[in-house]
Amino acid sequence: MGTNPTGNPNVVSPFNNDFDQDVVQVMGRTAPDGSSFGSFTLTPASDTRRKELLCDVRPIIPVIFIPGVMGTLLVNEKTGDEMFFPPNAAPGDSKAAAGAWLYGAYHKNAAERQTKFNPLEAKVTTLGPINAGDGKTISEDEARRRGWGSVHRWSYHPFLLWLEQTLNSPKFFGKLQGPWINPDPTGETWARHPVLGTDPKQYGGFGKGAPIAPDSAEFNHFLKFRYRVYAIGYNWLQSNADSARQVIESTDYFNPKSRKKTHLMGIREIIAENHSGKAIVVTHSMGGLVARMAIAMHGAEDLIHGVFHGVQPATGAPLAAKRFRAGAGSEGPTTFLIGDGYKNGALMGRDENEFVAVTANAPGPLELLPMPDYNDGKPWWIFARINGEPVVKLPKDGDTFNDLYANPKWYGLVPDTSMLDPAGIVKSRLDRDKVKKTVTQNFIDTLQDTVDKQRQLKNKYHAKTYAAYADGSLAQRAQGGASDKNGGKPRIEKGEELEKLLTWGTVVWTGNLPAGVTEEELLEARPLYDSHKGELRVYLESRKLTVDFEVQKSASLPGDPNGIFRTLEGSRNGIIPGDGTVPVWSARAQARGLKPGADGGPAQGVQMVFEQGGYQHQFSYEHPWTRWALLYSIVNIAQDAPDPKC
Repeated sequence: MGTNPTGNPNVVSPFNNDFDQDVVQVMGRTAPDGSSFGSFTLTPASDTRRKELLCDVRPIIPVIFIPGVMGTLLVNEKTGDEMFFPPNAAPGDSKAAAGAWLYGAYHKNAAERQTKFNPLEAKVTTLGPINAGDGKTISEDEARRRGWGSVHRWSYHPFLLWLEQTLNSPKFFGKLQGPWINPDPTGETWARHPVLGTDPKQYGGFGKGAPIAPDSAEFNHFLKFRYRVYAIGYNWLQSNADSARQVIESTDYFNPKSRKKTHLMGIREIIAENHSGKAIVVTHSMGGLVARMAIAMHGAEDLIHGVFHGVQPATGAPLAAKRFRAGAGSEGPTTFLIGDGYKNGALMGRDENEFVAVTANAPGPLELLPMPDYNDGKPWWIFARINGEPVVKLPKDGDTFNDLYANPKWYGLVPDTSMLDPAGIVKSRLDRDKVKKTVTQNFIDTLQDTVDKQRQLKNKYHAKTYAAYADGSLAQRAQGGASDKNGGKPRIEKGEELEKLLTWGTVVWTGNLPAGVTEEELLEARPLYDSHKGELRVYLESRKLTVDFEVQKSASLPGDPNGIFRTLEGSRNGIIPGDGTVPVWSARAQARGLKPGADGGPAQGVQMVFEQGGYQHQFSYEHPWTRWALLYSIVNIAQDAPDPKC
């Protein structure tokens, strides 16, 4: 048990002509029905060595990966054309290869974006490019069959390949190997401490977890199984509840352009294929919300041994709301290929018009807006004086729907409803419906449904949930800083600097408000100008006064070396640590009841959280800390599986 040699370079190849070897051993692969098979190359008659196929007869627990928003490749159902195929580099490719795609996306206007990203015409494809490495761990065909082609290769395939290798090769002929027992003293390619024998507190753990001993009953139980890694992409433009249903059930799509039919397995089919009863689910970002919807709304609890969430926006993110009023193009330099403003503008819209055209009609991204319990219901939409003193703080009592989302006033989410349907797609659909409603009313109804679904997720998780998220840099966690040495070794693993890991904890608009202006006066102001890129001008009738506001556009600190920006009161421009996208205030909701300071009532079902740092949102699963937490968590989740019968 637990001695599958998959991927080990010490296994003799059938192409090896060293006849001094007594045995030629070929690594077995797993067929779709769970059996093992192998391929042998014919050898000369003079080669009398015994040929052995190394089979792994352990039962299988499938491990299913659910990606984040924009992590699934989409095609147009009617035409078969690519809808969302972002830059998808292979190992060794130059990032410059993304140039043509980004240039084309950057220059699309609002109507073109709405037409292209129509949620009702989006379908998942499994025909995306595959990274199967050298093909020894998993073949390209098998990876595609397991759904890898439905998710973004650049972001996820190196991680999926690593997970397939690491879960299935903890031992080689009875000897522990790999990250389970071997540290990386440099902290660059793997953690400085192995999974086995290390206290989870070393990697940010909060909860009841203890070190896993190599000879422990729990690790031996983990070794009794094989772990097949699958991926399930989903239509991230539709609601997370609809995506959750699709993730549970299988989906077919016939592409009229390629004349190919694709099949993407769902959780039920994957479980049936492996005769496993349940699966382990691993999520990234918004995939966590999809998994939670599957549990809260579609009864998926009994299909899942447990869940590991990575960088989940557990209660939404103010960044999503900020983009409704400023777009994404102002979030950094607009230098071609390099600047964050250019890349974000290409992906999500340069200004308010372009962002709203897509997102206002896409329920999934709408559900990334801050939830009623974001930061325990504290206000996060702030209008302040130049010195940072707040005058208006919304929402009040967590009422995001009435105070902001459906509010038509100048400070609401979408005060100019002419931006909702630039291509006329929604109006055309509504005109065909029997129940007549306006484009604006349709948007308000969608927002109401969004908030209703968000409330259903409050503190609700699978009963065996583990989670990892970032709170800034690893240097903050090392005495004296990450570059210090201790006995010739780095104190902490390699990670990104704090400047790359900041994001919006609150959305702060600063303006030339004189002393004495009250909240009531400002809320009743008359709008004069909106740049749709984060600048507003309003007129205070009571004072015959014009006030100019500008939103905090970039995720940078206002000069605050002592860290007082970590509190709402000290966050003068709203920027706090996180992973560059999800603020720690949202991610830390998973730690409610486990970590002191995580307010808002216990997060039901969460067993452990790992509050970490040093990694950016998109490639969080590439970092040693996240990978350490994942392996540790899967060992614990696997305890839910009953002992094999044989």
